[in-house]
Amino acid sequence: MTSQVHFRMDKKDKEDLEAVMHRVGLTPAEAFRIFAKKSIEVGGIPFEVAQPTPRLTEAINSQDYIEFDDPKKGLDWLND
Repeated sequence: MTSQVHFRMDKKDKEDLEAVMHRVGLTPAEAFRIFAKKSIEVGGIPFEVAQPTPRLTEAINSQDYIEFDDPKKGLDWLND
């Protein structure tokens, strides 16, 4: 069973994306499916985000996660 995903983006960005995807032989929908599958496979964004958006910076700086100074402590926590 399939499901539809809808999202909005700037018209110029959409046109630019369509042009790039056309050059590599994909539709934007095919590119999104590849992105989604790879994101699931790696458990996150499948590429480095070099310039985080303010929203991503806020998420990174939030305290909604556990931070470890020592890798061993992090591994111990994971294995508890």
